[in-house]
Amino acid sequence: MEQAFSRDIRILVIDEQALAQNYLKFALEKLGYSSVQLTDRASWALQLCQQQQFDLIILSFNLQQGKDGFQLYEELKTRQLQSHNTGFIFISAETDPSLVHSVIELQPDEFLAKPYTIGDLQQRIERVLKRKQELRPLHQYLDANRPEKALQELDQLLANAPSPKLIPTLLKLKGDLLLQSGRAADAVKFYQSVQAVQPFSWAQIGLVRALFACEDFDAVGMMLERMSTRSDTKLVALEYQSELEFRNKSFDQAQQHLEQAVDLAPRNLFRQQKLQQLSRLNHDYERQYKSARDLLKFARHSMYEQPDLYLNLARACIDYAVSMDEDGETNKLSKQATEALNQLRNAFPQSDTHEQQTVLQARLHYLRAQKDKALKILETMDEVPLQITALEDALDRAKALHEVGLTQASKRWFEKIGEFCQQQPTDPYLQTYLQQEQQERAELTTAPRELNNIAVMHYQHGNWQAALGAFEHAFRLLPRNAGIALNLLQSMLTAPTGAIDPVKRSRLQQACLRAIDQGKLNPEQQRRFEQLKQKQLAS
Repeated sequence: MEQAFSRDIRILVIDEQALAQNYLKFALEKLGYSSVQLTDRASWALQLCQQQQFDLIILSFNLQQGKDGFQLYEELKTRQLQSHNTGFIFISAETDPSLVHSVIELQPDEFLAKPYTIGDLQQRIERVLKRKQELRPLHQYLDANRPEKALQELDQLLANAPSPKLIPTLLKLKGDLLLQSGRAADAVKFYQSVQAVQPFSWAQIGLVRALFACEDFDAVGMMLERMSTRSDTKLVALEYQSELEFRNKSFDQAQQHLEQAVDLAPRNLFRQQKLQQLSRLNHDYERQYKSARDLLKFARHSMYEQPDLYLNLARACIDYAVSMDEDGETNKLSKQATEALNQLRNAFPQSDTHEQQTVLQARLHYLRAQKDKALKILETMDEVPLQITALEDALDRAKALHEVGLTQASKRWFEKIGEFCQQQPTDPYLQTYLQQEQQERAELTTAPRELNNIAVMHYQHGNWQAALGAFEHAFRLLPRNAGIALNLLQSMLTAPTGAIDPVKRSRLQQACLRAIDQGKLNPEQQRRFEQLKQKQLAS
């Protein structure tokens, strides 16, 4: 690279390790870059980026004070604090695939693993800066939010026979701009023409997105089968497979594919949020809890940290605890919910979440078998408001009222929630869950755990038909509760011969065995299960 060009480059280095900072400063000076600013904290880097533009930002992932490098880079990009002409080189001593996949989703210009040589650094810098220089006119239109002018500039650049190394970058940008401009049909034709020449992975991903936007789901499905077998397209394939299955109401399959996508790139918070919604649809309260926990974990210190994340973790802890039989695990989750509320108060002392926390306290009382205390709290709270402002808050109130037996009040809240969803655009995952929850609560006047206890009483008194119906209903609401699965299995196996449709019996029996195999039985339940296997299942 020419020295005259190098002197004008403004570089920001963000790394909290003094040795790494000194090495980078030495390396950059040796390469001829004189305008270099150093900082070891994300908060200071944000201030600098708000005050001035840099040509190159070299960012380390391993920042321990406040935001980490991933969160800082995400915020710089999302808030557009730097020009499109700013180059980003992401540096990390960690090369765990889950981090690499997460970073690649944000599309930095380069990813450099520590340790590296001056030669490695020079190669990456020169490659980034040369590309930025060639694309400067295009980036000016992007900064001005003029996508149509950017497309015109792109076509002009392509017509002027750019260097072969630049052509894939230009083509990828053109596809992205067509999609961003809402020209999905044009994007389909464009990506198909690119693939006819060379099957770039980014072109396959772009074509899937364009076809999905055009609602050509059959074509999308055929592409995803192939893409899911390749490491460079697997993440996107899994996500879109989940989308297709959700549209087909195959919620279990949708969750399984999205879980695999989250395992590949766990720091995508929007994907974690979608997984949490799917988990609730499938009554998988353990997965819901894990997603809520991960959402808060990866959002803490980031631009996405907010009181709702703490509230939702507390709610997920309670939902999970309500679905369990183990007192020890229930107490543990109850403490985690309380700790989440304490963290909320410390992190956001001025937040107006008193009412939401009060509802959660009532649910915690119910969880601890203090139903009278929960009832007293909820009876003193205001009636349904004229206007709902937050769906999750309203849903939690409706759940709490239903749990303590105030079913009519709960019904009124669900009706108000339904009105809100009709009037306001609502996330389809959340809306589907709300509809399911409303229907199930309307059918059920007793909480699932209490329903199971009632069923046990019916079974002990020889009323097998009432017991079987109650166990089946409780299992439908808590399909991963091993104790309820065992009770349903036992009631089926001991019912009179021919009393249950054989097809239904086989299906339920397999579901019960699967839940028992994947869950946890206490010693008494395990003894009963062994007896069933010997006396009933063996025959």
